[in-house]
Amino acid sequence: VAVMAPILGADLSYVTDVDGRVRALDASEGIRNSRHRPPGQVVTPDHVNGILAVADVLLVGYPVPGELAGRAPRLAWAHHTQAGVSNLVGSDLWTSPVTLTTSRGVVGATAIAEYVVAAASHFARGLQEGTRQKRDGVFTTEGYELISLRGATMGILGLGGIGQEVARLSRAVGMRVIATRHSATAPSTDTDGADLVLPADRILQVAAESDFLAVCSQLTPETRGLVGDRVFAAMKPRAVLINIARGEEVDEDALIAAVTAGRIRGAVLDVYEGELAGRPPRAELLDLPQILLTPHIAARGDPGAAEPVRRLFAENL
Repeated sequence: VAVMAPILGADLSYVTDVDGRVRALDASEGIRNSRHRPPGQVVTPDHVNGILAVADVLLVGYPVPGELAGRAPRLAWAHHTQAGVSNLVGSDLWTSPVTLTTSRGVVGATAIAEYVVAAASHFARGLQEGTRQKRDGVFTTEGYELISLRGATMGILGLGGIGQEVARLSRAVGMRVIATRHSATAPSTDTDGADLVLPADRILQVAAESDFLAVCSQLTPETRGLVGDRVFAAMKPRAVLINIARGEEVDEDALIAAVTAGRIRGAVLDVYEGELAGRPPRAELLDLPQILLTPHIAARGDPGAAEPVRRLFAENL
């Protein structure tokens, strides 16, 4: 097993404890951010290539190097420490015969779900108006349009591992939950934390019924630009978009137009188009007071986040 996952730490006993015949080799220098390696321990590129040459299994973190399968002729399975399968698209693993798995549902799910509920609370309890008034030097009760989360509807696009946790926490504060799921072929009720689950092609119904619409789906060719003019037209005028998935799933031109025209109340975005390619966010996302943008931090803050990933990988191995 070649381990290129510095975020999981230098102790690889969670790999070797699976079976006495397993050999775990640290190749984490092959990925940026090796601050978890013990001081003085150096792994050279040649050493990494040597490890990959004999690896049957790869455990890889983020960012995923572009050439891995080509350097690992024996590789049968690669597991990614993160949830997003789209992280692997830029790697030759994506077009290889290697079996690919991710940590969907166990990595950062609760922290991200807490972010979604906090984003909903930000608008529901008027915090965005307080922020705007402080910026403008105003102090008045005017402009606050408060609603209760209890009884409001949380819409979830993509009831996967993170979406299910969003559903659980939303229900915990008294919200109704309606969601789409790619694998759903017919509506179902009281499923995986959601009051109603619909097939993915019923997205406009979810948008129309939601007070808060959370994008939790994977980035695929089908979900690129998923939230565009038709979705914004279907949303309630006081609804809020929350995106914790990938920026490319939201048509930013359509979002900016909808917010500027007052067709939706606002948006909370933890991601934006071009973020993973290193591009800065467009100015409107930073300038519009109805949009709150954060730098992809929703999954942070859980000190025990690595352990479920270690456990999942060990179980699969």
